[in-house]
Amino acid sequence: MTEQDMHQNDVDCVLVDKSIAVQIIEKLTSNKLLNHEFKIKELGSQVAIPVNKPETLVMFDWFDYDSISITQLDLVKNTQRLIPAQQIVSHVRRLLEKKSIPYTTKMMDNLPKKWELYGDLAILPNDTMNSIEWRNVTTSYHDICNQIWEIIADSIRVNRLAIQAEIADDKIRSSQVKMVYGEDGEVEFSDHGVKFWLDVTKVMFSSGNVTERHRIGDINMADEIVIDAFAGIGYYTLPMLVRSKAKHVYACELNPNSITALKKGAMLNGVTENLTILEGDNLHTMANLVDTADRIHLGILPSSENTWELAVDCLKTSGGIIHIHMNVKETEINSFTEYCLQKFTDYAVTCGKYNNVELKHVEKVKWYAPHIRHIVIDISIQ
Repeated sequence: MTEQDMHQNDVDCVLVDKSIAVQIIEKLTSNKLLNHEFKIKELGSQVAIPVNKPETLVMFDWFDYDSISITQLDLVKNTQRLIPAQQIVSHVRRLLEKKSIPYTTKMMDNLPKKWELYGDLAILPNDTMNSIEWRNVTTSYHDICNQIWEIIADSIRVNRLAIQAEIADDKIRSSQVKMVYGEDGEVEFSDHGVKFWLDVTKVMFSSGNVTERHRIGDINMADEIVIDAFAGIGYYTLPMLVRSKAKHVYACELNPNSITALKKGAMLNGVTENLTILEGDNLHTMANLVDTADRIHLGILPSSENTWELAVDCLKTSGGIIHIHMNVKETEINSFTEYCLQKFTDYAVTCGKYNNVELKHVEKVKWYAPHIRHIVIDISIQ
């Protein structure tokens, strides 16, 4: 940027004495009249403060012709780089002011401060512009929504936006994400060397489980037959095939949309030949995999307990490893781990195939809710 580009002539501003400059800046800010595009300039004993809508200043009771004068000056552009969340607030505020649309601090707080990125698509929190005040604005000014979505997309540097929602309370955990900017929810992205594909409006992706996906992918599974009992779109199936080099994975999944995503993910990673997808309820499909696996992955929350015994049945007679995902109160992790170990020991001995059950590791993946941990318990059965 040249020195000439840094300046702009005829910028509306107010001239005040230095002694009252701070108070005037506060009043301009609270009334949304401070122009953040330009820097405040000192002129001897006076300060030039850039403003929006100078014609409205005389309406305020704090405006005094004896101490405040309105003029136009050559000011320097404010080049301080804002983070995307700050850019969104700044640009949306400017848009509303340009259109003379009233807004509140609470409305600005309802603009997104974080988001999940999937390639050129961002999923925004479900409280984004979700208030009575915002609904009143978007109802009264029909074209404003698209302009705000465009500002948000430009600030985040994506082409598409969706709004997050709670996972549907159904057996296949359907996504209820809604597109608000852009044509469709199909995305392809890479995570730690593994390619994934999904339609965010149809299936969910557990981005918060990233550390566990990486941990599972770091385990050497060469020559192993693995059963992923709750495969989804391949959160763990694909890392086990691509990074852990599993010989073959049997992926059990009920949701046809997830199966479509898993198939495309396998194709993108070139591991289709090493994958068998078993569609349907895993309590039925796993019954056909008795004595098959070296490793079983039970990646379902809040509990996978109804598949524990079936998982033991599916291990080879030589035994193997079982990864158990659970939601557990932080204060009860140790007692639950002991309970889990005892349940597997009792069944392993009862079925007559094994005589040694050992706890290998407990991984604290993330906080699922206040005081509730998502954990993974790794058990060896021999």
